[in-house]
Amino acid sequence: MFNWKIFKKDLENKLEKNILIENDANCFTLSESKMGAGIGFGLVFGVIMGTGVGGGIVINNVLHCGKNDIAGEWGHHTLHQNGNSCYCGKSGCVETYISGPSLEKRWNELTGNTQSMPEIISNFDYTVGKQWKDEFLDNFGYGLANVIDILDPDAIILGGGLSNIDFLYTEGKKSIYSKVFSDIIETPILKNKLGDSSGVFGAALLD
Repeated sequence: MFNWKIFKKDLENKLEKNILIENDANCFTLSESKMGAGIGFGLVFGVIMGTGVGGGIVINNVLHCGKNDIAGEWGHHTLHQNGNSCYCGKSGCVETYISGPSLEKRWNELTGNTQSMPEIISNFDYTVGKQWKDEFLDNFGYGLANVIDILDPDAIILGGGLSNIDFLYTEGKKSIYSKVFSDIIETPILKNKLGDSSGVFGAALLD
């Protein structure tokens, strides 16, 4: 696995300057907490759903990276034991079920059609894609319900290309709520406000 600490040190040695480096999900969460949909919330969990699945945690406008610098990496917790193989070397990771490429692959397996996520969503036919959508919502729900059970964040903010799928904020939210431990769920599931530039803004906010 890529070691960003070694990469950072190599760059600093080469440039003879101190630099700041952070992953895209953490930068996204930081910017949305300070400038976007997360303003006013104490504990924000930021979600990136696109070619991969990542996440970040910000507590009172401060990025929380954890002891091993892997805080928020919900994309690599096990959703289905002995499930789909993941590039990380494990099986059943969330990313292998609800990232863009994995959803496109599953669509092809179920329908025989090779389409991109925008094409699937814009021309969605429930009679053909019912199983695909039901599986997507179920996996999305379990993945973020697990996050809520552990962190109980004040808000969850969705980013990445898949954050533009409207049903994630309606049917997706219902799927999450139905799987959370508590009977009373008030966690807002919010769309980002800073769009594709959110990660760049977050990088500029690092200190």
